[in-house]
Amino acid sequence: MKYFAKQKQDSSSKRKPKFFNVALICLLAMLGGMLGAHAQSLPDSLNPILLEGVGISWTKPSGEEMFSATSINKDEINSNLGNGSINNLFDMVPSMTTTSDAGTGIGYTYMRIRGIDQTRINVTINGIALNDAESQGSWFVNLPDFGAKVQQLDIQRGVGTSNNGSAAFGATMNFGTLDNAHQRFFEISSSAGSFNTFRNSATFGTGLIGDVFAATISYSNVLSDGYINFASARLHNLFFSSDFYLKNKKKNKNYGKLKLNLIYGNEKTGLAWDGVPSNMLSIDRRYNGCGLYTDPTGIEHHYSNETDNYQQLHAQLFYDYNKRITDRNLLKVNVAGHFTRGIGYYEQYKQDKKYSKYALSNPIIDGDTIRRGDFITQKYLDNYFYGVTFSVKQNFLKVGKNEPDNKLGWSVGGAFNQYYGKHYGIVKWAQFGGVPNGYHWYDGTGTKNKFNLYGTLDYTQGRWYAYVDLQYRMIMYDINGIDDNLVDVTQKHLWHFFNPKAGVSVDLDRNRHHSLYLSLARSQREPTRADLVDSPKDKKPVPETLYDIELGYRMQYKKYAFNANAYFMYYDKQLVLTGQINDMGTAIMTNVDKSYRMGIELISAYKPIKYFTWNIKGTFSLNKILDYTEYVDDWDNGGQVVKHLGTTDISFSPNIVASNEFIVTPVDNFNIALTTQFVSRQYLDNSSNKAYSLKPYCVTNLNLSYCFHTKPVKDIELFFRINNLFNAKYESNAWIYRYIYEGVECVDDGYFPQATINFMGGVRIKFAK
Repeated sequence: MKYFAKQKQDSSSKRKPKFFNVALICLLAMLGGMLGAHAQSLPDSLNPILLEGVGISWTKPSGEEMFSATSINKDEINSNLGNGSINNLFDMVPSMTTTSDAGTGIGYTYMRIRGIDQTRINVTINGIALNDAESQGSWFVNLPDFGAKVQQLDIQRGVGTSNNGSAAFGATMNFGTLDNAHQRFFEISSSAGSFNTFRNSATFGTGLIGDVFAATISYSNVLSDGYINFASARLHNLFFSSDFYLKNKKKNKNYGKLKLNLIYGNEKTGLAWDGVPSNMLSIDRRYNGCGLYTDPTGIEHHYSNETDNYQQLHAQLFYDYNKRITDRNLLKVNVAGHFTRGIGYYEQYKQDKKYSKYALSNPIIDGDTIRRGDFITQKYLDNYFYGVTFSVKQNFLKVGKNEPDNKLGWSVGGAFNQYYGKHYGIVKWAQFGGVPNGYHWYDGTGTKNKFNLYGTLDYTQGRWYAYVDLQYRMIMYDINGIDDNLVDVTQKHLWHFFNPKAGVSVDLDRNRHHSLYLSLARSQREPTRADLVDSPKDKKPVPETLYDIELGYRMQYKKYAFNANAYFMYYDKQLVLTGQINDMGTAIMTNVDKSYRMGIELISAYKPIKYFTWNIKGTFSLNKILDYTEYVDDWDNGGQVVKHLGTTDISFSPNIVASNEFIVTPVDNFNIALTTQFVSRQYLDNSSNKAYSLKPYCVTNLNLSYCFHTKPVKDIELFFRINNLFNAKYESNAWIYRYIYEGVECVDDGYFPQATINFMGGVRIKFAK
């Protein structure tokens, strides 16, 4: 349990605490990487199936179209909002699996693409980094009901092209927030479902005022008791966006646009990160050990405030200027400034702990020295993240005599960001007293400066397209102070990364029914704070390097589209959990020399008639560590038992992730979507031992929606969703700690069951001028 508890503390330390209380069709990107480049040539009848990848122009290099990508638009997002979980938007994304602590997708959620966790997925909002600078994860619990504020979601699997934010080892994901409508509107939505789940939202748009200003403001909340006991969530979100067009009407000149976004999130979530021990799964799948303690009479209680509390504000200011120098020469300039403020804590009841653990003197009561007792602690993170980004892009168009137009484009972009975070722990209460008011038992800081610069050059000639992308990243990271184990963790790091990328594609026929593409890319990633702090002083982790090859074929016709994307991802010094711990009993992430992921992603869409669409996605992969050495704690003799296992499977990397979706529209505006996902076995560690694995699971969801129009009301949409239609009992995540005791290998573990069959239904009403 020590192994897991510490791991959870570190992964969640970015996300704790309190501050100013402010208040369906899942379209397929069938063309892998190349659809966006040729989307204008698609037949109109196929456009409902295939959607051009849309990104924020000032962060999207031309080469992005070279990589396997998925785009989800606003209509699809509205159809899949369900209970407000961001996981609902990922149902049909190739190679993606999701999980949540509470079992409903509300609260703490996690995602993996190609088996790669979210600390290795580059996530941006309008091109501004969302990943926490120290843990490198993206914690959507801090942005409740965020899906309702998204206009477009674009996901590139693999390394992808250069972008701002953290290193992309599994994918690049950009959320484009709501566009400001030019017509005034007011929209309300209310829904309710299983586990006392309620989701409500209200959105107002001013429309275009005076031809120069438009704004949108939205508030929403999500309340749920959760499937797992005591895993309740109370989530609130406020969103504001405004556009100001810089015009001179007298001179008929346009000087660009200013855009301001404010995104505020407030969450209070019951802790459920211990999971359910394997021996409890058959007894009580909803069991939650977080906050349980026993009083002196032997009666068991649950501490009512075993919660995570965090508030976060994102402020983004953009300037966007487009100038058509000639009919065939377009220049785009974009600059943005951003500021993120987060502060919060998670509170825990700690039973039978030593006073010395909290650097406290042992109290003396009636002459007896008290060395142990119960405590209530709060672990805080108080941070700031701010910086600027920029992009300059220019395209030159040249008309060919016998071929389509030829085009030359270039872009230069970059960002400078600084992160400053304070880590500290407060002892709120002690059973036998002896704690000064406002007492901190540890204090530490983290300061991280990040700079990146990239340039791309792309050229289209006839049926051929090619690009080159070069990126430089510099990271300066200073850690100071002591951690919660009272260990001095002061250290300084400086990293320089150079990441080249290139790609080429060709249309095999004039009608662009068949295309091939190939891309090569390298990415480098620095260790996280937890990797650096928890490792032994004589074995500090080093940066990881990934070499990614993507080879794809696409076919598109009026009623059918198909994409096959093969990938090979080779790692040098990948960081993995080995089971080894340091002298403080903390699990260590260790570099392994060589490992790889290889697979093929198959995506198809078939629309034989207007009223029926059939989508299939499947990823078939191998994920291996070469020459792996495992460490298992030896409680009998001290130290660890070392085992050389050779080639093993990478943990949490299923060999098969497949999904099927039927969409039926029996009458106009009435959609029925039946989605099924299958995920094969996942190992909990790198031993490839079947006894330490998640069983394969298959889950089906049914989504119904009907929208109609009236004169006083523009849209009235009724929706109803059944999750886990066939009541599957499955676990989508787990942890494990293995050790030798009395000559026998023992296991502590925790599994995360997901909700059995559950329901969500409601109504959305939109008034518009």
